[in-house]
Amino acid sequence: MGAPECWWSTWRGLAVAVTAACLLPHVAARVTDALWWRPRRLEAHFARQGVRGPPYRFLVGCVREMVALMAEATAKPMSPATSHNALPRVLAFYHYWRKIYGPTFLIWFGPTPRLTVADPELVREIFLTRAEAFDRYEAHPIVRQLEGDGLVSLHGDKWALHRRVLAPAFYPDNLNRLVPHVGRSVAALAERWRAMACASGGEVEVDVAEWFQAVAEEAITRATFGRSYASGRVVFRMQGRLMAFASEAFRKVLVPGYRSCRPRRTGCRGAWTGRSGGA
Repeated sequence: MGAPECWWSTWRGLAVAVTAACLLPHVAARVTDALWWRPRRLEAHFARQGVRGPPYRFLVGCVREMVALMAEATAKPMSPATSHNALPRVLAFYHYWRKIYGPTFLIWFGPTPRLTVADPELVREIFLTRAEAFDRYEAHPIVRQLEGDGLVSLHGDKWALHRRVLAPAFYPDNLNRLVPHVGRSVAALAERWRAMACASGGEVEVDVAEWFQAVAEEAITRATFGRSYASGRVVFRMQGRLMAFASEAFRKVLVPGYRSCRPRRTGCRGAWTGRSGGA
């Protein structure tokens, strides 16, 4: 290698090193601000207004506490078993923190804050006079893959278009047309329960949640696609697995680029794609 080439290689390496040295503090400062200083500023901002909540923890926010509270609530049966107070079980973290911080408090999904509001007057004011200031949250990418572009995740003109397309399906006349389909599904459910009770001497114990899910899926399948639930059972089962995966991902903190560094679960996605393509 001649002197000019050696000089150029050295100069290029030096330029790259200097550029990296200049960019690294800037990137580090941006990351530190996004993951620490900005959440702390937001905590102080809301605290000055009397809104508090569980403390922010670096990167994970309140996710660990939320998962622990949910796991503790679901690890034991509801007491009493006939209670209709489902909130302490389905939203254990909300039930727990509301008793500590009141009806309005701040929680953290990673570095993303969420303001929890339960005061009826404040909710009414938000919906009627301040709705434009409260946009829907950006869904987790895995949850977005499951839900697709629906009303829950769309914004602006796209949301208005989808809302206008779906609105006729919920007109009273159209909803009344679903009554016979739902009635047949519920009657078939009651008949199956009666047959099971007769076969067991007049009394039987059933998992009501599983049966209610099946009858809802059957009513939707018949009313929407004109097919029986049995023909779409595999699709519903795969969708249930996808929902479980999405729920698991939703409880984790989103780190950009992390998904490409971990092994993927391809079995359910492949089966779902194959079924959808063959339909």
